[in-house]
Amino acid sequence: MAEHRLHIRLDCKDRCQLHLKDSFYPAIVKNISLGGALVHFQDPLPGVHIGDNCTVCLGGELDCEYICEVVRVGTSNIALSIIDMHLLNVLEH
Repeated sequence: MAEHRLHIRLDCKDRCQLHLKDSFYPAIVKNISLGGALVHFQDPLPGVHIGDNCTVCLGGELDCEYICEVVRVGTSNIALSIIDMHLLNVLEH
């Protein structure tokens, strides 16, 4: 079955922190594109639903914060649609 994605998806294993409903959860980004991400959790998230808004923070050379909407919920993974992105801690030259 052919995939109909608008953006190239990159596989990764980057640690992140998901902020959902006033709680923070450590997680791993399994893949990411300009349009969305698949995020894996060690334990299932309580009370997460399709349509919930959340924030995913990724560290690295440039810290990024992604504003997202939950589009699919699995046992240990959730799929997110990226609504907006902000660079954090950008170095001034």
